[in-house]
Amino acid sequence: MRSASLIMPALIFIAALFLAPVVQILAGSFVQVHSGGWTLTAGLYEAFFADAYSWGLLERTLRISAITTLACLVMAFPVALLMRRLSSTQRTVLAILLLSPLLTSVVVRTLAWVILLGPVGLINKTLGVLGIAPVALMYNDVGVIIGLTHVFFGYMLLAITASMLKLDERLMLAAINLGASRWQVLRTIIFPLCLPGVLSGSVLVFTMSASAYIVPVLLGGTATKVMATEVYDLAINYLEWKEAAVVAAVLFVTVWLIVAAVTRLAARHERIGEGG
Repeated sequence: MRSASLIMPALIFIAALFLAPVVQILAGSFVQVHSGGWTLTAGLYEAFFADAYSWGLLERTLRISAITTLACLVMAFPVALLMRRLSSTQRTVLAILLLSPLLTSVVVRTLAWVILLGPVGLINKTLGVLGIAPVALMYNDVGVIIGLTHVFFGYMLLAITASMLKLDERLMLAAINLGASRWQVLRTIIFPLCLPGVLSGSVLVFTMSASAYIVPVLLGGTATKVMATEVYDLAINYLEWKEAAVVAAVLFVTVWLIVAAVTRLAARHERIGEGG
């Protein structure tokens, strides 16, 4: 009873600021108000899934989120391996350097990428000096992925490093003494034991990338719209609240189903590994 009372403030906070708005959005997307009252209908969802443009938005959002998650994982895992080998002081200094962008506004960081990636930005100017033709790094998927990777890299690094620092050095030494190569140690010991951190970091990066707004707007523009920017346009620019609720609901449910499926597969893999 006492432990239940301890979590009540958190439950009330989540219910009031997260669950209630989500329920309201889902309900609003199914309710059609007319002069005689209101009726439940799935017509807006039928229109959404019948529209090729809507499918394109969903596909682009999931693709960009998946690539961003993979890019963060590929870059964060080697860094976490390095941090595990460093002393406490060296690890702290490196962590401050790598995670300092998290202390800066997302808008400021994204505007910095606009300066770097723009048609007349620093990168294209450098390519011009070298005699190389300019490269389109903005207003496409590439620019958005670069920006999202920079914004969310720190979350992946924190999650993987937390698991990496818990590894028992004796396991690696025993495997090496038994003739295992460094690649075998990494593949059969380090990565499986770090899988909880990899999974939690991937879930964080994927969900935040799928709902990101600032980066796609500044680096993608109107040429690379995603679900979050579509929700904003429908609700604020066109005052189409119900259509915006449908897009938001589809995004929420889709991301939730993907995360739930990945989490379940990871849990099943862990159970099989323990049984083996």
